[in-house]
Amino acid sequence: MVAGVLVAAAMGMDAVAWRDQFGTIPPKEAMVHTFVLWLLADLFDSLVEQPGATDRLMRETFNSMAAEPGDTPALPRRAATTSIRRG
Repeated sequence: MVAGVLVAAAMGMDAVAWRDQFGTIPPKEAMVHTFVLWLLADLFDSLVEQPGATDRLMRETFNSMAAEPGDTPALPRRAATTSIRRG
């Protein structure tokens, strides 16, 4: 199922709509999607040679979305995560 979602996304399809046609996501599958997102974040961090770049980008995005008066305060900064590559 995860491979199908990735193929749908790579083909420019709506990956969420593609997955939704098969019903509710079971907990085991949700864990796999989380792991794939973690690997993609690590790949992006490696490509830009900046550990934690994905985390910073996501925090900046969410903070800018909550920048209107009365919204929740900014997310706290966190130490950069380390890459899974060894060597």
